[in-house]
Amino acid sequence: MTPTLMRLIRGGALLFLSLTGACTTDVAPLQPAQRPLVAAVPRLAVIQTTRSPRLDGSLDDPAWAVAKTSRAFVETRNGGVAGIQASAKLLWDAQHLYVGVDVNDAWLRASDRKRDAHLWKQDCVELMLDPDGDGKDYFEIQVSPRGVVFDTRYDARRVPTPFGHLDWDSKIRVGVSPRGEIDDREADTGYSVEIAIPWQAFSLDSKPVRSPAIGDQWRANLYVMDLGAERQQAAAWSALGIGDFHVPSRFGILAFEGPAD
Repeated sequence: MTPTLMRLIRGGALLFLSLTGACTTDVAPLQPAQRPLVAAVPRLAVIQTTRSPRLDGSLDDPAWAVAKTSRAFVETRNGGVAGIQASAKLLWDAQHLYVGVDVNDAWLRASDRKRDAHLWKQDCVELMLDPDGDGKDYFEIQVSPRGVVFDTRYDARRVPTPFGHLDWDSKIRVGVSPRGEIDDREADTGYSVEIAIPWQAFSLDSKPVRSPAIGDQWRANLYVMDLGAERQQAAAWSALGIGDFHVPSRFGILAFEGPAD
């Protein structure tokens, strides 16, 4: 084999790894970041709400007015400026955790219509939650611009492979508001997703689960996947340092607070 051919093969292999490593649930080799990631994980106050938001996909609902807005999502590995813009808001009450994500997206692609389809291969919002922050028994929820849901649960990092316990049913309710026509060839401007997650979803043994107490902290991360005209791209609330979304130690902190003043 000539040196030139060896270089071409090596280059193709590196390109393949870089693309597969960005996938959210496909198993892929863990690739190191170009520079060590030393930034602290982000923190977001989750305000207790006295009124639940309407789940219509609009974050203009008065209920969201008291919510804190996350920082802009960043490039998933090193935390630089992401190629797609997104931010999130969270609220809570005695019944639900509410998640709202707004995404700027010039071309909406979401052809899947079946629950638990591989939504991460096109456009979707993704949430991972680790209630006790130990890196075990964490949960993954995805919602597409069509309102299709993928949800699963893991015993530990990527265990069981490849996609966790797909029989887990989060029983979430969602609302979506696409700003454009999905899957056509015309320009779009983005979409918003609202998710209401019942606290009982986080029960591992069917025992009743209560809402967090004021002052509790959970570990979580939020992502946006976007299939553009030429390639897939992603953004995260908390950068991960490697080409894998399943890094509980790099999940951000959700701090549950009381009602807004």
